[in-house]
Amino acid sequence: MKAGVFIAILPYLVALLLFYSLAIHMHQSLDGWPERIGTDGFPSALLMHAKIQGAYITYLSLFTVFVVPLIILVCLIISRWRYLAIYFVVHLVSLPVCFGLMQLAPEGYLYWWWD
Repeated sequence: MKAGVFIAILPYLVALLLFYSLAIHMHQSLDGWPERIGTDGFPSALLMHAKIQGAYITYLSLFTVFVVPLIILVCLIISRWRYLAIYFVVHLVSLPVCFGLMQLAPEGYLYWWWD
């Protein structure tokens, strides 16, 4: 059970790792937070990091919102798979928890990230 829960939340742990590592990378590369929205003037490594992080969180969120509920439904319909539904529910609940933990980031970074 513990391994299943860990596997269910692992994608969002990776998302948080990418999110906060980008914040650290950005603060160190730019000597502070960006003064304007966008990626103009970003070093290539920081730009690549931002693209990877943005794509990962986008695809993970879309998968969680649109695919995971269908998987849960299938697991509940097929009696042999019912025990798996809890792990997908844990994954689904991890989305708002992850976005809540992202709100703890510095304001300058959040302002840039949300735009």
